[in-house]
Amino acid sequence: MSVDRVTPRPLVETLHLGSVRLPDSHPRAAAGTCTIDGFLIHHPDGPVLVNTGVAEDHPVINEMYEPTAVSIIDAVNAVGVDERDLVAIVNTHLHFDHCGQNRLLPEIPVYVQSAELVAAAEPRYTVPEWADIETARQRVVDGDMEIAPGLRLVATPGHTPGHQSVVIDAGDERALIVGQCCYTCGEYEAVAPFVGDMHDEAMLDLGTASLERLRSLQPDQAYFSHDRTVFTA
Repeated sequence: MSVDRVTPRPLVETLHLGSVRLPDSHPRAAAGTCTIDGFLIHHPDGPVLVNTGVAEDHPVINEMYEPTAVSIIDAVNAVGVDERDLVAIVNTHLHFDHCGQNRLLPEIPVYVQSAELVAAAEPRYTVPEWADIETARQRVVDGDMEIAPGLRLVATPGHTPGHQSVVIDAGDERALIVGQCCYTCGEYEAVAPFVGDMHDEAMLDLGTASLERLRSLQPDQAYFSHDRTVFTA
């Protein structure tokens, strides 16, 4: 008699949320395009979404970056999750390509660092209407915070003043959502973030220290917002 085997869900699933064309003024313009990924954490208390990608309804962004956006709802549904079942959104930071579709999930609380809320209010930092989080939805974090058993936010400033990464522990497995603490898996392995990805050049030492801290956590897997290579220990 045959027995059907159910494949267990991974701890973290990558959501491919689209891409942008990098303008000539971008420090990585030579790459041409930039992939944008979010992540779905399958937690016992309910699914947690990390970042919501870009949108296509802002004329300046459309002209400069030519975004190709995947609906965040479609992306969540594609991994077998009803968007109404999400229990939280984590924004690693509030640049336009990481928070662009927060508004499509208006009932879901959003975890964000207080320093990031301050930074997002500055001119030319992001798309204000995409980064705006209603006060009732805000779950403001100052530094590190455990938001559920085995699910921890870690402050990793450098790329932005209030960047945060996510640590997920499940049994003997540890996964890390680096976000954009560094841009590539190679930079993560070398503990060498690119100065052009820092909020400003003066934050390179801080960004390097943030990356060193993540490496010291010795995860089994690490995931990146703009590099689909998954680090595996």
